[in-house]
Amino acid sequence: MAILTSLFSGVSGLNANGSALSVVGDNIANSNTVGYKGSTVAFSDILSQTIGGGASGGGQIGRGVNLSAVTPQFTQGSFETTDSVLDMGIDGNGFFLVQDTTGTFYTRAGQFRTDKDGYIVTPEGAKLQGYTVSATGSLTGTIGDMQLTTVSTTPTPTSTARVDANLDAAASVPAAAFSPSDPSTYNFSTGLTVYDSLGTSHAVTYYFRKTAANAWATYYQVDGLPAGGTAGTAMTFSAAGAVTAGGSQTLAFTLTNGATSPQSVAVDFSDFTQYGAPSATTYLTQNGSSSGSLSSISIGQDGIITGLFSNGQTETLGQVALATFQAPVYLTKMGKNLYAESSDSGQPIVSAPMTGGKGRVLSHSLELSNTDLAAEFVKMITFQRGFQANSRIITTTDELLNELVNLKR
Repeated sequence: MAILTSLFSGVSGLNANGSALSVVGDNIANSNTVGYKGSTVAFSDILSQTIGGGASGGGQIGRGVNLSAVTPQFTQGSFETTDSVLDMGIDGNGFFLVQDTTGTFYTRAGQFRTDKDGYIVTPEGAKLQGYTVSATGSLTGTIGDMQLTTVSTTPTPTSTARVDANLDAAASVPAAAFSPSDPSTYNFSTGLTVYDSLGTSHAVTYYFRKTAANAWATYYQVDGLPAGGTAGTAMTFSAAGAVTAGGSQTLAFTLTNGATSPQSVAVDFSDFTQYGAPSATTYLTQNGSSSGSLSSISIGQDGIITGLFSNGQTETLGQVALATFQAPVYLTKMGKNLYAESSDSGQPIVSAPMTGGKGRVLSHSLELSNTDLAAEFVKMITFQRGFQANSRIITTTDELLNELVNLKR
Protein backbone atom coordinates (compact mmCIF):
# COMPACT_ATOMS: atom_id res chain seq x y z
CA MET A 1 0.00 0.00 0.00
CA ALA A 2 2.23 2.77 -1.27
CA ILE A 3 -0.62 5.12 -0.69
CA LEU A 4 -0.12 4.67 3.05
CA THR A 5 3.55 5.62 2.72
CA SER A 6 2.59 9.14 1.69
CA LEU A 7 0.80 9.54 5.02
CA PHE A 8 3.96 8.81 6.95
CA SER A 9 6.00 10.97 4.59
CA GLY A 10 3.62 13.81 5.25
CA VAL A 11 3.86 13.27 9.02
CA SER A 12 7.67 13.33 8.84
CA GLY A 13 7.46 16.57 6.85
CA LEU A 14 5.22 18.10 9.50
CA ASN A 15 7.63 17.08 12.27
CA ALA A 16 10.74 18.26 10.42
CA ASN A 17 9.35 21.62 9.34
CA GLY A 18 7.72 22.14 12.74
CA SER A 19 11.08 21.55 14.46
CA ALA A 20 12.77 23.87 11.96
CA LEU A 21 10.22 26.57 12.83
CA SER A 22 11.13 26.06 16.49
CA VAL A 23 14.80 26.71 15.66
CA VAL A 24 13.88 29.86 13.74
CA GLY A 25 11.66 30.97 16.61
CA ASP A 26 14.54 30.46 19.06
CA ASN A 27 16.86 32.52 16.86
CA ILE A 28 14.36 35.36 16.61
CA ALA A 29 13.54 35.25 20.32
CA ASN A 30 17.26 35.66 21.11
CA SER A 31 17.92 38.44 18.61
CA ASN A 32 18.64 40.76 21.57
CA THR A 33 20.54 38.22 23.68
CA VAL A 34 24.17 39.24 24.23
CA GLY A 35 26.62 36.70 22.81
CA TYR A 36 23.88 34.48 21.35
CA LYS A 37 24.82 32.32 18.36
CA GLY A 38 22.01 31.41 16.00
CA SER A 39 21.48 27.87 14.73
CA THR A 40 20.71 26.42 11.31
CA VAL A 41 18.91 23.16 10.46
CA ALA A 42 19.84 20.40 8.05
CA PHE A 43 17.32 17.99 6.51
CA SER A 44 17.96 14.49 5.18
CA ASP A 45 15.70 11.98 3.49
CA ILE A 46 14.62 8.80 5.23
CA LEU A 47 15.74 5.39 3.98
CA SER A 48 13.96 4.70 0.67
CA GLN A 49 11.66 1.82 -0.26
CA THR A 50 12.69 -0.17 -3.33
CA ILE A 51 9.98 -1.25 -5.80
CA GLY A 52 10.10 -3.45 -8.88
CA GLY A 53 13.41 -4.91 -9.90
CA GLY A 54 14.68 -7.56 -12.23
CA ALA A 55 16.15 -6.99 -15.65
CA SER A 56 13.88 -4.04 -16.32
CA GLY A 57 15.18 -2.30 -13.26
CA GLY A 58 13.21 -0.82 -10.42
CA GLY A 59 12.75 2.34 -8.47
CA GLN A 60 12.82 3.76 -5.02
CA ILE A 61 10.15 5.66 -3.17
CA GLY A 62 11.26 8.06 -0.49
CA ARG A 63 9.77 7.61 2.95
CA GLY A 64 9.88 11.17 4.15
CA VAL A 65 12.28 13.67 5.67
CA ASN A 66 14.30 13.80 8.82
CA LEU A 67 15.76 16.79 10.73
CA SER A 68 19.31 15.49 10.84
CA ALA A 69 21.16 18.32 12.61
CA VAL A 70 20.76 21.65 14.37
CA THR A 71 24.10 23.44 14.11
CA PRO A 72 25.06 26.65 15.96
CA GLN A 73 26.80 29.26 13.81
CA PHE A 74 29.73 30.85 15.64
CA THR A 75 30.06 33.80 13.29
CA GLN A 76 31.16 37.12 14.74
CA GLY A 77 28.41 39.35 16.11
CA SER A 78 28.54 43.14 15.98
CA PHE A 79 29.59 45.16 19.04
CA GLU A 80 27.75 47.61 21.28
CA THR A 81 29.68 50.22 23.27
CA THR A 82 28.83 50.41 26.98
CA ASP A 83 29.82 52.44 30.03
CA SER A 84 31.02 49.49 32.12
CA VAL A 85 34.67 48.46 32.00
CA LEU A 86 33.60 44.90 32.94
CA ASP A 87 31.51 44.56 29.79
CA MET A 88 33.75 42.55 27.46
CA GLY A 89 33.39 41.26 23.94
CA ILE A 90 35.61 38.80 22.09
CA ASP A 91 36.72 39.97 18.66
CA GLY A 92 37.71 36.67 17.07
CA ASN A 93 37.79 33.08 18.29
CA GLY A 94 37.38 31.97 21.87
CA PHE A 95 35.08 31.70 24.85
CA PHE A 96 35.24 33.21 28.32
CA LEU A 97 35.69 30.63 31.08
CA VAL A 98 33.26 30.86 34.00
CA GLN A 99 32.81 28.56 36.96
CA ASP A 100 30.09 27.91 39.50
CA THR A 101 29.44 25.15 42.03
CA THR A 102 28.47 22.70 39.28
CA GLY A 103 31.55 23.04 37.07
CA THR A 104 33.30 25.07 34.39
CA PHE A 105 31.38 26.50 31.45
CA TYR A 106 32.10 28.64 28.39
CA THR A 107 30.36 31.73 27.07
CA ARG A 108 30.59 34.53 24.53
CA ALA A 109 28.37 36.77 26.64
CA GLY A 110 30.62 39.30 28.40
CA GLN A 111 28.13 41.00 30.72
CA PHE A 112 30.20 40.81 33.89
CA ARG A 113 29.93 42.59 37.23
CA THR A 114 31.44 42.26 40.71
CA ASP A 115 29.70 40.51 43.59
CA LYS A 116 29.87 41.42 47.28
CA ASP A 117 33.21 39.62 47.65
CA GLY A 118 34.81 41.41 44.72
CA TYR A 119 34.70 38.49 42.26
CA ILE A 120 33.96 39.21 38.59
CA VAL A 121 30.79 37.23 37.89
CA THR A 122 28.09 36.70 35.27
CA PRO A 123 24.55 37.96 35.98
CA GLU A 124 23.82 34.46 37.33
CA GLY A 125 26.84 34.49 39.66
CA ALA A 126 29.33 32.26 37.82
CA LYS A 127 32.89 33.50 38.43
CA LEU A 128 35.09 34.61 35.54
CA GLN A 129 38.31 32.60 35.25
CA GLY A 130 41.72 33.90 34.29
CA TYR A 131 45.42 33.89 35.12
CA THR A 132 46.08 34.95 38.70
CA VAL A 133 48.99 37.04 39.98
CA SER A 134 51.70 36.20 42.49
CA ALA A 135 52.40 38.07 45.70
CA THR A 136 54.86 40.23 43.75
CA GLY A 137 52.23 41.19 41.17
CA SER A 138 53.51 38.96 38.35
CA LEU A 139 51.16 36.89 36.22
CA THR A 140 51.24 33.16 36.90
CA GLY A 141 50.23 30.21 34.75
CA THR A 142 47.49 29.24 37.22
CA ILE A 143 43.83 29.61 36.27
CA GLY A 144 41.62 30.93 39.06
CA ASP A 145 38.80 33.28 40.01
CA MET A 146 39.22 36.92 39.04
CA GLN A 147 38.80 39.04 42.20
CA LEU A 148 39.16 42.81 42.41
CA THR A 149 37.76 44.97 45.17
CA THR A 150 39.53 43.33 48.11
CA VAL A 151 42.90 44.17 46.58
CA SER A 152 45.07 46.84 48.19
CA THR A 153 48.69 47.88 47.80
CA THR A 154 51.29 47.89 50.55
CA PRO A 155 53.34 51.04 51.21
CA THR A 156 56.76 51.42 49.62
CA PRO A 157 59.41 53.41 51.53
CA THR A 158 61.27 56.02 49.52
CA SER A 159 64.85 54.99 48.76
CA THR A 160 65.69 57.26 45.83
CA ALA A 161 64.59 60.68 44.68
CA ARG A 162 65.55 63.14 41.98
CA VAL A 163 65.30 66.90 41.92
CA ASP A 164 66.11 69.09 38.89
CA ALA A 165 66.37 72.84 39.37
CA ASN A 166 68.18 75.96 38.26
CA LEU A 167 70.05 78.11 40.78
CA ASP A 168 70.32 81.76 39.80
CA ALA A 169 73.94 82.52 38.91
CA ALA A 170 73.29 86.23 39.53
CA ALA A 171 72.18 85.63 43.14
CA SER A 172 74.15 87.41 45.86
CA VAL A 173 75.73 85.78 48.91
CA PRO A 174 73.48 86.26 52.01
CA ALA A 175 75.14 88.19 54.82
CA ALA A 176 73.45 86.60 57.83
CA ALA A 177 74.00 83.06 59.09
CA PHE A 178 71.63 80.42 57.71
CA SER A 179 68.25 80.03 59.42
CA PRO A 180 65.33 78.10 57.87
CA SER A 181 62.91 80.58 59.43
CA ASP A 182 64.59 83.59 57.77
CA PRO A 183 64.26 83.63 53.95
CA SER A 184 66.94 86.32 53.71
CA THR A 185 69.56 83.79 54.83
CA TYR A 186 69.16 81.53 51.81
CA ASN A 187 68.57 82.08 48.10
CA PHE A 188 66.19 79.28 47.12
CA SER A 189 64.17 76.43 48.61
CA THR A 190 62.26 73.51 47.18
CA GLY A 191 60.33 70.62 48.67
CA LEU A 192 59.42 67.00 47.99
CA THR A 193 57.44 64.29 49.76
CA VAL A 194 58.95 60.98 50.86
CA TYR A 195 57.33 57.92 52.47
CA ASP A 196 58.47 55.68 55.31
CA SER A 197 57.96 51.90 55.64
CA LEU A 198 54.46 52.43 57.08
CA GLY A 199 53.41 54.61 54.16
CA THR A 200 53.41 57.82 56.21
CA SER A 201 54.38 60.85 54.16
CA HIS A 202 57.09 63.25 55.27
CA ALA A 203 57.64 66.74 53.88
CA VAL A 204 61.26 67.44 52.98
CA THR A 205 62.42 71.02 52.36
CA TYR A 206 65.79 71.73 50.76
CA TYR A 207 67.47 75.12 51.17
CA PHE A 208 70.20 76.49 48.88
CA ARG A 209 72.52 79.26 50.04
CA LYS A 210 75.12 80.79 47.77
CA THR A 211 78.54 80.92 49.43
CA ALA A 212 80.73 82.12 46.56
CA ALA A 213 80.80 82.27 42.79
CA ASN A 214 79.72 78.84 41.49
CA ALA A 215 79.47 77.50 45.06
CA TRP A 216 76.36 76.71 47.11
CA ALA A 217 75.67 75.24 50.53
CA THR A 218 72.67 72.90 50.96
CA TYR A 219 70.50 72.28 54.00
CA TYR A 220 67.33 70.27 54.59
CA GLN A 221 64.53 69.75 57.09
CA VAL A 222 62.17 66.77 57.40
CA ASP A 223 58.74 67.71 58.76
CA GLY A 224 60.26 71.03 59.87
CA LEU A 225 63.00 69.37 61.97
CA PRO A 226 65.58 70.06 63.14
CA ALA A 227 64.78 73.72 63.71
CA GLY A 228 68.19 74.82 62.47
CA GLY A 229 68.21 72.43 59.50
CA THR A 230 70.70 69.71 58.61
CA ALA A 231 73.69 70.48 56.40
CA GLY A 232 73.83 68.58 53.12
CA THR A 233 76.64 68.20 50.59
CA ALA A 234 77.97 71.47 49.17
CA MET A 235 77.47 71.97 45.43
CA THR A 236 79.81 73.56 42.88
CA PHE A 237 79.22 74.41 39.23
CA SER A 238 81.40 74.89 36.19
CA ALA A 239 81.63 78.13 34.24
CA ALA A 240 79.08 76.57 31.86
CA GLY A 241 76.58 76.09 34.70
CA ALA A 242 76.88 72.30 35.09
CA VAL A 243 77.24 70.48 38.42
CA THR A 244 80.85 69.56 39.23
CA ALA A 245 80.36 68.43 42.85
CA GLY A 246 77.42 67.73 45.14
CA GLY A 247 75.28 66.04 42.50
CA SER A 248 74.65 63.11 44.86
CA GLN A 249 73.02 63.93 48.17
CA THR A 250 72.08 61.66 51.09
CA LEU A 251 68.90 62.48 52.97
CA ALA A 252 68.93 60.83 56.42
CA PHE A 253 66.38 61.24 59.20
CA THR A 254 65.13 59.50 62.35
CA LEU A 255 61.54 58.32 62.79
CA THR A 256 59.58 57.79 65.99
CA ASN A 257 56.27 56.48 64.58
CA GLY A 258 57.28 52.80 64.51
CA ALA A 259 58.54 52.81 60.93
CA THR A 260 62.02 51.62 59.99
CA SER A 261 64.48 54.14 61.39
CA PRO A 262 66.73 55.79 60.52
CA GLN A 263 65.64 56.17 56.91
CA SER A 264 68.10 57.06 54.18
CA VAL A 265 67.21 58.42 50.74
CA ALA A 266 69.66 58.87 47.88
CA VAL A 267 68.76 62.18 46.22
CA ASP A 268 70.01 62.95 42.72
CA PHE A 269 70.94 66.62 42.10
CA SER A 270 73.14 65.85 39.09
CA ASP A 271 70.86 67.67 36.62
CA PHE A 272 70.92 70.94 38.53
CA THR A 273 72.07 73.96 36.55
CA GLN A 274 73.40 77.39 37.48
CA TYR A 275 72.30 79.79 34.78
CA GLY A 276 71.57 83.48 34.82
CA ALA A 277 67.85 82.89 35.23
CA PRO A 278 65.55 82.91 38.29
CA SER A 279 65.91 79.91 40.58
CA ALA A 280 63.16 77.37 39.89
CA THR A 281 62.43 73.68 40.26
CA THR A 282 61.87 71.88 36.94
CA TYR A 283 61.38 68.23 37.94
CA LEU A 284 60.65 66.15 41.06
CA THR A 285 60.26 62.39 41.50
CA GLN A 286 60.69 59.70 44.17
CA ASN A 287 60.04 55.95 44.27
CA GLY A 288 57.98 55.61 47.46
CA SER A 289 54.24 55.44 48.01
CA SER A 290 51.63 55.14 50.72
CA SER A 291 49.23 52.20 50.93
CA GLY A 292 46.32 52.44 48.50
CA SER A 293 42.90 51.00 47.81
CA LEU A 294 41.60 50.09 44.36
CA SER A 295 39.87 53.06 42.72
CA SER A 296 39.41 51.89 39.12
CA ILE A 297 40.48 49.22 36.65
CA SER A 298 41.22 48.92 32.95
CA ILE A 299 41.25 45.83 30.73
CA GLY A 300 43.57 45.65 27.73
CA GLN A 301 42.99 43.80 24.47
CA ASP A 302 45.37 41.13 25.79
CA GLY A 303 42.97 40.57 28.69
CA ILE A 304 45.31 41.99 31.34
CA ILE A 305 43.37 43.65 34.17
CA THR A 306 45.24 46.65 35.57
CA GLY A 307 44.22 48.34 38.80
CA LEU A 308 44.67 52.05 39.51
CA PHE A 309 45.00 52.68 43.25
CA SER A 310 44.26 55.70 45.39
CA ASN A 311 47.98 56.31 45.89
CA GLY A 312 48.48 56.73 42.14
CA GLN A 313 50.14 53.35 41.70
CA THR A 314 49.11 50.79 39.08
CA GLU A 315 49.26 47.03 39.48
CA THR A 316 48.38 43.97 37.40
CA LEU A 317 45.43 42.16 38.98
CA GLY A 318 45.05 39.25 36.57
CA GLN A 319 44.51 38.30 32.95
CA VAL A 320 41.31 37.05 31.35
CA ALA A 321 41.75 33.60 29.81
CA LEU A 322 40.04 32.36 26.65
CA ALA A 323 39.25 28.82 25.52
CA THR A 324 38.90 27.41 22.01
CA PHE A 325 37.68 24.00 20.83
CA GLN A 326 38.48 21.83 17.83
CA ALA A 327 34.74 21.43 17.12
CA PRO A 328 32.80 24.18 18.91
CA VAL A 329 29.58 23.29 17.03
CA TYR A 330 29.33 20.20 19.24
CA LEU A 331 29.40 22.12 22.51
CA THR A 332 26.39 21.40 24.70
CA LYS A 333 24.04 24.33 25.31
CA MET A 334 23.34 24.74 29.02
CA GLY A 335 21.10 27.82 28.91
CA LYS A 336 21.96 31.20 30.47
CA ASN A 337 24.35 31.84 27.53
CA LEU A 338 26.57 28.97 28.69
CA TYR A 339 28.11 26.04 26.83
CA ALA A 340 29.61 22.88 28.26
CA GLU A 341 32.34 20.67 26.88
CA SER A 342 31.20 17.45 25.19
CA SER A 343 33.01 14.36 23.96
CA ASP A 344 32.52 15.55 20.37
CA SER A 345 33.69 19.14 20.90
CA GLY A 346 37.14 18.14 22.10
CA GLN A 347 38.85 19.46 25.20
CA PRO A 348 39.26 23.24 25.75
CA ILE A 349 42.53 24.82 24.66
CA VAL A 350 43.09 27.61 27.18
CA SER A 351 45.53 30.50 26.75
CA ALA A 352 45.74 34.30 26.87
CA PRO A 353 43.86 36.48 24.37
CA MET A 354 45.65 37.20 21.09
CA THR A 355 47.70 33.99 21.39
CA GLY A 356 47.15 30.58 19.83
CA GLY A 357 44.60 31.86 17.31
CA LYS A 358 42.39 33.44 19.96
CA GLY A 359 40.73 36.81 19.52
CA ARG A 360 41.24 40.03 21.43
CA VAL A 361 39.19 41.24 24.37
CA LEU A 362 37.36 44.54 23.94
CA SER A 363 36.43 46.25 27.20
CA HIS A 364 33.42 48.61 27.32
CA SER A 365 31.91 46.43 24.57
CA LEU A 366 29.32 43.67 24.27
CA GLU A 367 29.04 41.23 21.38
CA LEU A 368 25.45 41.20 20.18
CA SER A 369 23.46 38.26 18.84
CA ASN A 370 24.49 37.17 15.34
CA THR A 371 20.85 36.53 14.37
CA ASP A 372 19.97 37.99 10.95
CA LEU A 373 16.29 38.85 11.32
CA ALA A 374 15.70 39.24 7.58
CA ALA A 375 17.16 35.81 6.85
CA GLU A 376 15.22 34.24 9.73
CA PHE A 377 11.91 35.62 8.45
CA VAL A 378 12.62 34.20 4.99
CA LYS A 379 13.33 30.81 6.58
CA MET A 380 10.14 31.12 8.61
CA ILE A 381 8.10 31.57 5.42
CA THR A 382 9.87 28.65 3.75
CA PHE A 383 9.31 26.26 6.67
CA GLN A 384 5.74 27.46 7.07
CA ARG A 385 5.01 26.67 3.44
CA GLY A 386 6.72 23.31 3.85
CA PHE A 387 4.51 22.56 6.84
CA GLN A 388 1.38 23.56 4.90
CA ALA A 389 2.36 21.45 1.88
CA ASN A 390 2.95 18.36 4.02
CA SER A 391 -0.39 18.84 5.76
CA ARG A 392 -1.98 18.91 2.29
CA ILE A 393 -0.28 15.57 1.47
CA ILE A 394 -2.02 14.05 4.48
CA THR A 395 -5.44 15.44 3.59
CA THR A 396 -5.04 14.38 -0.06
CA THR A 397 -4.00 10.86 0.95
CA ASP A 398 -6.98 10.75 3.28
CA GLU A 399 -9.28 11.58 0.37
CA LEU A 400 -7.73 8.78 -1.72
CA LEU A 401 -8.20 6.31 1.11
CA ASN A 402 -11.80 7.44 1.44
CA GLU A 403 -12.34 6.71 -2.28
CA LEU A 404 -10.77 3.28 -1.79
CA VAL A 405 -13.14 2.48 1.05
CA ASN A 406 -16.11 3.61 -1.04
CA LEU A 407 -15.31 1.29 -3.98
CA LYS A 408 -17.71 -1.24 -2.54
CA ARG A 409 -21.04 0.10 -1.48
